[in-house]
Amino acid sequence: MDLKKLALGIGTAAALAGCAGGPAALAQTTSRPPAAEPGGNVALTPGQEVQVAGRDLTVRYRQLVSDSRCKPGRQCFAAGEAVVALVLTEPGRGEHTSVELHTGRQGPDSTTFAGTTVKLAAVDGSGTRILVRFS
Repeated sequence: MDLKKLALGIGTAAALAGCAGGPAALAQTTSRPPAAEPGGNVALTPGQEVQVAGRDLTVRYRQLVSDSRCKPGRQCFAAGEAVVALVLTEPGRGEHTSVELHTGRQGPDSTTFAGTTVKLAAVDGSGTRILVRFS
């Protein structure tokens, strides 16, 4: 990591912490996202980010893009699908990309970035919680 950028980031975080309530705010500002082990499902809510353990990859659930799935208690002609937007970041290289993953057959349910496959395993009924798997 570039030391100038690191120093600037720490200085900015410290200045913001001073305005926002002291050391506790600084700890929140500079904390890393939780780590997730490859192979298991990880639950994310919109805006939440997770780092893949042992890999230079973070995944953030940006938003539910669309949801045409059949709602509970209704009869539907087609099952429909949910589409979610994710931001994949390789912090060590400063690379990132945005992807949309699907629960149905209209688009991909997985993608590969930074040598890791990210698969959309499930989307809850409201789209406020998704499960992703890394391999």
